[in-house]
Amino acid sequence: MGGNDWVKFVADFNLGAGALVVFDTSKQTGEAYVAYLGFAHLANDGDPDEDIVADEDEVGEGAAVEVLNIESDENDDHEEADARELVYTHGSVLSDAEGALLDVVLTNNDGYIGSSFIHRLTTTNIRKKTMKIPRKVAEQLNLPSVGVVGICLGAGESMNVAYHTDCNGRMVFTNQWGVFATQNNLQEGDAIVFSFKPSNGGGMNIICVVHILRMRAV
Repeated sequence: MGGNDWVKFVADFNLGAGALVVFDTSKQTGEAYVAYLGFAHLANDGDPDEDIVADEDEVGEGAAVEVLNIESDENDDHEEADARELVYTHGSVLSDAEGALLDVVLTNNDGYIGSSFIHRLTTTNIRKKTMKIPRKVAEQLNLPSVGVVGICLGAGESMNVAYHTDCNGRMVFTNQWGVFATQNNLQEGDAIVFSFKPSNGGGMNIICVVHILRMRAV
C-alpha cells in the first residue's frame, strides 16, 4: 500500500509517530483501522456539548475506530465494508490477551446495530449494581427514554432489565443488572463488550449482548 491514497489517508487522520493502524487483510477488500484510544478532544469540533468529564460513575465516549478500504489490485469489484465504531470508557486499556478476545468477538457481528461499547467494570457496576451506557451509544439505538432491555451473556438466555435515560443522555441499567452480574460471575476489573441487536418482542425494547474478555480457567 502506498502512493497518493496512503498520503491522503495519513493527512486526513493526522497520523504521526505512535499512531495505531490495524491492517485487516482477511477479507477480499482489505481495511485499515485507525484506533483512537484517547479523549474526545481528538475529534472535538468546539461544541461544548461534546466535552467529556469522566469519573467512576461516569463513562466516557473517547475512543473511535475509523476505517479505510484498501482496494485489491486483483479485483476492483468490491462491496464497501460496514464500519462499526467502538466506544471505550475513558482510560480503558486492554491487555494483549483481552485485545485478542475482542478481535474474536468483533468477527461475529451479524445483526448488531450501532456501536459496541468496551468498558472495564468498576465498584459501582458490581457493588452498587448500576451500569451506564454512554449517550453516544444510546442515541444510536433510538429507544424510548424508559423501557426494558434483554441482556444476555453471549448466546445465552436473556434477562429482562429495566433501563432509564439520565439527564446526560446515558442509558442506565439498575436493579436486575445486579442480578445479571451476580449470576454470570461478573467481577470488578473485567473488560466487557456491550453490543446491541433489535428485539423480537417479549416486552423488550432492545437486546444487549455481553461478552467478557476473560480467558476461561483450565
